[in-house]
Amino acid sequence: MTTRARATRRSRLLWSAWALVPVAMTTFHFGPGQAAWQRERAASQVAEAMRLHAAAETAQAAAFEAHLATLAAMSAASGVEGSKAALAATREIESRARAEAEAAWGRVAEALAGPIDALKGSDAARANRVRWLRGRALVRAGRLESGIDELQSLLDESEGRPGAESLARDVREDLATGQYYKARLLRLAGAPPEEWRSQATMSRQHFRLLAERAASEDANAGMDLQRNVELVLNLEQSSLEDLQAKPRPKYEPPGNREGNRPGKGKSPRPPRKGDDRGAGAAGDIGAGW
Repeated sequence: MTTRARATRRSRLLWSAWALVPVAMTTFHFGPGQAAWQRERAASQVAEAMRLHAAAETAQAAAFEAHLATLAAMSAASGVEGSKAALAATREIESRARAEAEAAWGRVAEALAGPIDALKGSDAARANRVRWLRGRALVRAGRLESGIDELQSLLDESEGRPGAESLARDVREDLATGQYYKARLLRLAGAPPEEWRSQATMSRQHFRLLAERAASEDANAGMDLQRNVELVLNLEQSSLEDLQAKPRPKYEPPGNREGNRPGKGKSPRPPRKGDDRGAGAAGDIGAGW
């Protein structure tokens, strides 16, 4: 082969290789490249959501401290005429603090919506973890129906699935907590017993199932979850006056912010392997959950 022929052939090979570059780039973009870009984008969104999460935790702590101050002011104002103005001022501070915390959790929930969409096609396991965090944030923001429905759907998808045991456990615990908040808010709002008791029953069943499973692995963890069963029983067995006098759970939202009274969402579903047994004597609800 002459030198000129070899040069011509080499030129053709180079042009052929160059012509394949866009094909390779397109294949990478819609294959591994697209997945990598989605993961990178989701990581950035999650980082921003975690920054908002830290701010929400700070706001929630301030709201809870304001709530405890209100309870102390109520006790001090009993029968003391001059303390009524101070109590009113304390209640106003608490109301503003609770509204700020609620709004902060709403921002967390909105920030977590983006990563879910970005990760669905490239990392389903991580997307489900983000869904769990968003469901919890929705509950804390007072969007009870949306949060509980999201957690219930995620539990239905993850329960019994290999590799998702830890996620299912976390989701079930937050679902039970959200149902407890819902039951408590319903009762404080004067809802009929059949409304708030149905939520309390679901919460108690979930916590009992978690406690029984945890006890087989770690006795201390089982005792902590059993305590949650007793807290739900406390809600069911206490008088309304006693309930009103106790500190509310730290992360309980002020109420439902979706335009409906709590309890008007989807019908709750019991645990697949749960039961409706009671527990021992209920203890007092402590200063927060």
